[in-house]
Amino acid sequence: MKQRLIVCLVILMTVLLGVANVASADPIDNYNIAIELSSTKLAEPKEITVSIKVTNVGDTDMPGPVTLYYPNGKQVTEFGSPTLTAGSSKSWSGTWNVTQTQLESGRLIFKLKYSVYNDAGELINKTVNFGKEIEYSGAVTNVEINRTITPTTARKGQEVSVTYDVINAGNVDITDVTIKEHANISTKNGKIASVPAGEKASYTFTTTMGTKNLTSQATITYKANGKTTTDKKAAATIKYGEVKLAATLSADKKGGAVGDTIKLTLKLKNSGTVDFQNIVVTDPVLGEVFTGQAVPAGQTVTLEKDVAIAQTVDYQFTVKGADATGSAVETASDRVTVTAVDPSQVILLNVEATADTEVVYTLPGTVKFNVKVTNASATEVKDVTVTASGVTLYTFPSILPGETREFTRDVHVSMAGQYRFDASVRNQLNETQTFQSNVIRISHQLPTPEPTEAPIVTPPKPVYEEVPTSDGLPEYVATVQNALNTLYWVFLGLGSVCLVLLVVGVVRRIQANMQSAKAQDHLERGTYRDYTQPAPKSSKKAARKEEPEADAPAKDDELMAETLRKLYPEENKPADAAVTVEVEGEEPAADAAEAADETGRRRRSQRTPE
Repeated sequence: MKQRLIVCLVILMTVLLGVANVASADPIDNYNIAIELSSTKLAEPKEITVSIKVTNVGDTDMPGPVTLYYPNGKQVTEFGSPTLTAGSSKSWSGTWNVTQTQLESGRLIFKLKYSVYNDAGELINKTVNFGKEIEYSGAVTNVEINRTITPTTARKGQEVSVTYDVINAGNVDITDVTIKEHANISTKNGKIASVPAGEKASYTFTTTMGTKNLTSQATITYKANGKTTTDKKAAATIKYGEVKLAATLSADKKGGAVGDTIKLTLKLKNSGTVDFQNIVVTDPVLGEVFTGQAVPAGQTVTLEKDVAIAQTVDYQFTVKGADATGSAVETASDRVTVTAVDPSQVILLNVEATADTEVVYTLPGTVKFNVKVTNASATEVKDVTVTASGVTLYTFPSILPGETREFTRDVHVSMAGQYRFDASVRNQLNETQTFQSNVIRISHQLPTPEPTEAPIVTPPKPVYEEVPTSDGLPEYVATVQNALNTLYWVFLGLGSVCLVLLVVGVVRRIQANMQSAKAQDHLERGTYRDYTQPAPKSSKKAARKEEPEADAPAKDDELMAETLRKLYPEENKPADAAVTVEVEGEEPAADAAEAADETGRRRRSQRTPE
């Protein structure tokens, strides 16, 4: 029975310890709290990273805000005071310096304050402690220092590097690392601020070989677990010699984002008279790079290596081999630094080019190009220069992330071929980075000749010319014809005048006949006048002087007498008609007066209508 009780207690303790070690897996008042520490085994008080996530796993929103507190009781202001809805969460990540007391207690405890409703429906404030166990393992100092000299034999003017790798294999961070080298190498001390437990740090001295051997000898001091430790490296000789094998290392760019590829190029030049064989190339970071290489006398061999960028690092290749006589040869390249940049600062541009035509018919010809530059990076790009065949076409002062800028230019094409545009910019490593556009092919063709059209000829204006008739007539006939034509026009004019006069005469005669008919209508039919006895001239003249108004009736009487004579000619006159013989002389005054009275009566009788 006691054994069963002991087993149950052990199981219960195990469960309780599991609950303590697991980051509050069980929900507390609908809150799930998870905590993670960057290190749970500590040999001394140190700063660690803490990550906490609080989640509302209930079906309802929490009634009040949630606040987080450090182990010392101070509020974590970065966490804030969120009110978590159903299913939502809040996370925080920060640092905390673990104290010696916390190491000895074996547990790191944080606090969470929140509000809930009790069974009576009242809002109450609650506080819960949560944390994670930590293990105090005791301070273990284990530091390893390695020295690498490259090359061990150098010619005059060649660079020599001495690298110290400080490896912390213990569980205590080491700080204040100081490396004091021989005066042949450097008069300044090398410094490393700290090397965390389980990590490595390096420091490199560089110098230039003269005409004498160099000596490397160092004293290294550091602090660990509150104590200062000193380590020494024995003296090493770097020989001066004329090495006939030279190594030159270069990179196609200074660096890039993590994951980008960089090309390392190694050139091995044999300036001697014998071949070098079985050459092995190594690097402290890459290890063995090339093996089994050979460099004939007087020649240069180029080797290339593509390397993925993982971090900022220095590459320095060491070259070892042997000549034809079996004598060993060793040399090293200069150091090349490759920098890993922040991915958010990597520049990426897309360049697209188009042309209004792909064929020109004259050389040089003009082609209108349109170039678009898109900033596909996450940072602003400044001073983007677009060139073609080395000629600068346009410069954009700034292109924002995701923005597209474009321009159009007329380019004089001197020959057919392929055309490409390059966008260049200075990156964060202060090197020129170039992005190329698509290739546009421009061809040259002779223009197709246009068909020749027949010329349109305008006929001249016709000129009238009299052509003499060839009827064989003599010249005087034409003269006679002209004269006859002239006479024709003259007689035509005269005939027209005569016609007009005839018309005028006819009109006047018609008017006269009308007047005669009117006068005849006014004659008195019952009055008889004897026109056979003319009045004496003297008496006529006297009558005219006395009565000037009688001129018109006298004329009428004469007209009437003329008319009667026409009606009654002489052969029809009666036999007993009196014959009047006009005798010159004056009539008596009485007769003249009587004749005047008679004339007046007739006139009045003619004026009086019947």
